[in-house]
Amino acid sequence: METIQTRREFLKTSGKLLAGFTLATVASPLMSLSAEASPSAPSYPFAYVKLDPQATLERGYKSFYSFGGCGMGAFDAIVGQLADTVGYPFDQVPVKMLASASAGFGAASLCGSLAGAIMATGLVCEPAEAKEVVKGLFAWYREHPFPGYQPEIKNPTSVSNSIDCLDSCSAYMSAAGVTMASDERKARCASVTGETAAKAVELINAIKNL
Repeated sequence: METIQTRREFLKTSGKLLAGFTLATVASPLMSLSAEASPSAPSYPFAYVKLDPQATLERGYKSFYSFGGCGMGAFDAIVGQLADTVGYPFDQVPVKMLASASAGFGAASLCGSLAGAIMATGLVCEPAEAKEVVKGLFAWYREHPFPGYQPEIKNPTSVSNSIDCLDSCSAYMSAAGVTMASDERKARCASVTGETAAKAVELINAIKNL
């Protein structure tokens, strides 16, 4: 049985889900230290240390659920992990700044997991390096059969041939015969979140010769 959704129906459903993802505000200042105690501004790009793609994959999957969205999940899988291992300045960057990325920024456009990974890449890579990472990440995403990582719910795989949330989710829902609100779809997007963050880390490690 195939499930086909129009863009209007997709946005209506994903909009309801997105509303539940954005209850928390992200208006807190990036730095809360007093002027006297504030360290010097970190140099750009932030100092990166090699991350393990497998650990990133697993964290991204879990963070999709704990933060309530693919953008925050992918960003936490990378920046949150660096905050835990390196500390400053990564621990000053709020993961919830990616809250609006869920459901293709509420417009079924760019997949939020890609947005989270791209934002993280931009913090640790020079512009030329970041462009190469993003180019490789987009090419991989278009052709990758998601979900490859399935720790809980077994799902059929699908290839989106696109970087957009609508195309990616629609291809999967058609193959699986499920709706946007289903647990299967959520598990699939949790996998996409982890796999995309892991691929970004793999590409960053390579471009930095780590």
